[in-house]
Amino acid sequence: MGEWNEQSMMELLPVVAWLTRKYTSGMSTSVTYEKAQELMEAVLYCIQAYDKEQKMGYALATTEEREMQKIYEDGYKLILRKVKKMRGFYNRLTERFDSFGCQCYEDTMLKGMPEFFKRYDARFGPQKTLLTLDYPVMWPMEGLTGIDAIEEYLSGVSLEQRFLGAFEKSYVERVLRAYDWNYKEQFFNLCEVMIKHICICVMERKGANASPEPEHFRKYERWATEQSKEEREEKLKKILWRLVDEHFHQNELLFEYLLRCI
Repeated sequence: MGEWNEQSMMELLPVVAWLTRKYTSGMSTSVTYEKAQELMEAVLYCIQAYDKEQKMGYALATTEEREMQKIYEDGYKLILRKVKKMRGFYNRLTERFDSFGCQCYEDTMLKGMPEFFKRYDARFGPQKTLLTLDYPVMWPMEGLTGIDAIEEYLSGVSLEQRFLGAFEKSYVERVLRAYDWNYKEQFFNLCEVMIKHICICVMERKGANASPEPEHFRKYERWATEQSKEEREEKLKKILWRLVDEHFHQNELLFEYLLRCI
C-alpha cells in the first residue's frame, strides 16, 4: 500500500463528508470527533480493498474528486461481495465443524461468528472486526481487521478442520487430553498439539495413531530445545511434507498452514 500523506488524506475529505451526510441521513454534517475518525477509517478501508483487488498499490494517485468517490464505491461493493462469499463459506464450514470439545473454539465459531455477520456494517464500519477471535488459528492475523480478518480466520479454521478430520474424533480428543487434561477450557491451537504428537511418533518410529501419553509432549519439547533452529525446522518440514503428501494429496496450502506451528 502506498504512503498516506497529508495531501492524500485531504483528497478523501469530500468522500468522508458525503459518508457523514449519509450517516446522519442528511440531517447534519457534524458528528463527534470519534465518529468522524471512524468514517475516515471506513473510507480508507474501502479504498484499500479496491487497491488490493486492482493491484494498483495506490488508488490516491488521482486528484479527481469524482474519481475518488467512484474508487470508494467500487471498494465498498467489493467488500459487500466478500461478505456474501464469506457468509456462504462459513455456512458450509459449520456443516462439518467440530470443536472437539474446546469451548473457546465452539463459542468463536458457533456463537461469535453469526453475530459478526449479523452486525457487520460494510458502509459505516467495514474496518471493525467485532469479534475477539479467542480461538487462535495459526495464520498471522496482525494488522487484519473487518471482513479481511474474518476471511483469513475462516481459511485457517477450514484447513484445521480438514487436518483434524482425517483422524478419528476420539483419537484427537485422547491426544488433546494427554497434552492437557483440561484442554476444553484452554485457549491453544488444537492442530499444533496434534502435530507435536505426530512428530514425536514419527521420530520414535511409531505409527501416527500410537497411544498418546503426556510424556510424548515432554519428549518433543526436549528434542526441540536440543536442536538448532535450522535443524529443527528442516526435520519438521520433512515430517509435515510426508504427512501432507501421503494423506492430503500434496495440498500445498495445508502444508504452508501446518508449517506455522514451527
